[in-house]
Amino acid sequence: MSFRVHGKDLLGRIGTIKTKSGAFATPHMFPVLDPHHRILGREFFDRVGIHAVMTNAYLLKRGRQGLGPVDVHGTLDYPGTVATDSGAYQILEYGHVGVKPEEIVAYQEEINTDIGVILDVPTGFRSDPSRARWTVDETVRRADRALEVVTREDILWVGPIQGGVHLKEVERSAREMAKRDFSIYALGSPTELMETQRYDVLVDMIVAAKKALPKGRPFHLFGAGHPVLFPFLVALGCDLFDSAAYALYARAGRYMTPEGTLLLGDMMEFVCPCPACVDTSPQELMGSHEGELGTRLVEHNLWTCFSELRRVREAIRKGRLWELLELRSNAHPALKECFIRIAKYAEDLERFTPAVKPHGIFYLGSSSDNRPEKLRFVSKLPSSVGERRRFVLVLPGRWRRPYHEDPRYESVAKAFDDHPRVSICFYSISWGPVPIELDETFPIAQTESLDVLDTRILRERAIQVAEYLERLHPKRLVLVSDGDYGRAVRKELSKAFAKRLLTVFDGEKLRPNAIIRSIERKLALTA
Repeated sequence: MSFRVHGKDLLGRIGTIKTKSGAFATPHMFPVLDPHHRILGREFFDRVGIHAVMTNAYLLKRGRQGLGPVDVHGTLDYPGTVATDSGAYQILEYGHVGVKPEEIVAYQEEINTDIGVILDVPTGFRSDPSRARWTVDETVRRADRALEVVTREDILWVGPIQGGVHLKEVERSAREMAKRDFSIYALGSPTELMETQRYDVLVDMIVAAKKALPKGRPFHLFGAGHPVLFPFLVALGCDLFDSAAYALYARAGRYMTPEGTLLLGDMMEFVCPCPACVDTSPQELMGSHEGELGTRLVEHNLWTCFSELRRVREAIRKGRLWELLELRSNAHPALKECFIRIAKYAEDLERFTPAVKPHGIFYLGSSSDNRPEKLRFVSKLPSSVGERRRFVLVLPGRWRRPYHEDPRYESVAKAFDDHPRVSICFYSISWGPVPIELDETFPIAQTESLDVLDTRILRERAIQVAEYLERLHPKRLVLVSDGDYGRAVRKELSKAFAKRLLTVFDGEKLRPNAIIRSIERKLALTA
């Protein structure tokens, strides 16, 4: 197998997987095809840019009882990469399948699959700890047996991870499977969590699995197929998904969007310009014959899925995956909760986020405070000032970046930038305290920010400024106060420093030259 990574942001990555039948880009969703009821042809897949699909080897075998195996590419009339599932989902649904694990491995080889899955035992959502332990142990046993009977090296085999909502079992399963040489690793049992919108638990499961797996192998999340989740799952390191939801939703008249699902009967206009929607309306489509209605909805749902995957990849290229999470998290309370849970793992995300990006970032308020760039900046602060000087000048950092080039205070910063006794620190809404030594580093000078008026955020930032300045142990502190933020900083500095150490100038009333002269007088007194 060849898996090459071309770009990263957070734990998300853009890659290419090469199989014996072709290559496809990740992150990718395998549309799950019914081998006995084909709706779409290869022309549609080519048009959308779908270069890998999935079908169920167990259902294919069961539907051809008494007949010999045939090439799965011919069965689906699809020459590109085909992945085959083993029947584990049927075990989850019905409790058992009428095939042995060794049989389904051999059958996947016989039908010439490109990516095969061993027949694991799903834990499910409601299993107790003892049942979860058993499913992990049994899946590992089956993995060992599968690797013993595999004969074809040109097929990529998937090692499933079980454990359900029991995170210790998920981590143990991942550690055990990582000892086995699978081309792809996959997390099972998420379907019920997604159906009940327990995305916070799903986040914990993904993180528990990813921590124990080799970083250089693709990671698949079974059963994930709604575009609303793609940015969040990719940000956590999921490279692959599979789903038949696009067809199941269409059958129920459900119209997928990146923000959620709409019922066709409730819509007056289509909100998507894809070829399936562009020349019709919901009313016209509902008046068409059943076959056209179903096909059009299936096509739209797949267009939406793959459009969102392209949007995710583009966000990774631009270094804006976090902003996409912020945007999508406002679509539904469950997604907001998912985003909040992801933020708990911000330190893990920071380690894999590039230190420099091709574009600046956006500060959108408190939702941006846990982004990796912010954590990285905070970690730099203690060592950012090479020589701690006795006199610290605190200036507003608000309207222009780098802050020392702000027209209002540029002359003040320039007057004391090289002064041997003065350190300069800006107070910024996006970053809190910004010493001039970091003012031009990425992403400080490349951040677009709103002028926050939320008194809670202003107070939090002011406290951060005061705590940073306390660590500098200045003998004299001069604050140029400007606006509500400046007044909040003044209040916190007054608590942290003795009155004789702190001098405050009103930047809204004094001109820059007057501020410079006043500072020079203070310097002369402390010489």
